[in-house]
Amino acid sequence: TFNEDVFSLEDDSTITTVGLLEQLNVTRDTSDYLWCSTSVNISSSDSFLHGGERPTLSVQSRGHALHVFVNGQLTGSASGTRTYKRFTFRGNVNLHAGVNTISLLSIAVGLPNNGPHFESYKTGVLGPVVLHGIDEGKRDLSWHKWSYKIGLQGEAMVTGLGSQSSNLVVSWVPSSLEHKKQQPLTWYKAYFDAPEGDEPLAMDMSSMNKGQVLINGQNIGRYWTAIANGACRNCNYTGTYRPTNCGFDCGKPSQQWYHVPRSWLKPRQNLLIVFEEISGDASKISLVKRLVTRK
Repeated sequence: TFNEDVFSLEDDSTITTVGLLEQLNVTRDTSDYLWCSTSVNISSSDSFLHGGERPTLSVQSRGHALHVFVNGQLTGSASGTRTYKRFTFRGNVNLHAGVNTISLLSIAVGLPNNGPHFESYKTGVLGPVVLHGIDEGKRDLSWHKWSYKIGLQGEAMVTGLGSQSSNLVVSWVPSSLEHKKQQPLTWYKAYFDAPEGDEPLAMDMSSMNKGQVLINGQNIGRYWTAIANGACRNCNYTGTYRPTNCGFDCGKPSQQWYHVPRSWLKPRQNLLIVFEEISGDASKISLVKRLVTRK
């Protein structure tokens, strides 16, 4: 395994500016991920440090997902939907007297490619970003000095995002997945042999949360184990069809299998790299065959 170091942001930041920047204009689609980091100074006399209620941080984003870290610890996550990409993160934060670091990992999930003026759609944290519940009432951080870093350490350090030479540039730590404490922003690496036969193959990612999967340097896609909700009922195709006419598997992941082309595999020692943003049980990831039985 290999864990992203949230504290390395200030050393490696590529852009520092006053105010918040639109994400795609910064990343230029070189990565889904953009770190935004700022610091907040808290007085030792502030009431919440002496038994009061913890402050609340609110972050408004234009999409698509967001993880919030305070002093290197994951505080919470939020995301929009396919229909409503804008969302607001609200959560209590653990601050201490002195300088505190607030780091936002903003995530884009693809680019718009249709709709009127789609080239003008904005993405990422554009604010306001506000800290509530301190003695001064609230503090708007939107026009603080922000440091930006494009992408993740793992993306830059794992050569070719999963090549066989990745050992040379990444300090992978051997560990037992059964006893490993689940942490956010973790890269997992393992090797496997190709199954015999010619049946279609897929990676079962139902035990994980959100991230990406690479096999022999090829990205098989983003995974996001969202649980399907809504009104499940028997399918009815009478009259005009609408999505609500047919619903099933409520309470299950909307997708759990991700196709693995056999042409990408070697007979032995295929390199699997998984990046998990939040947490998950990597010991339950499995490669499965699709078997077709003929009646």
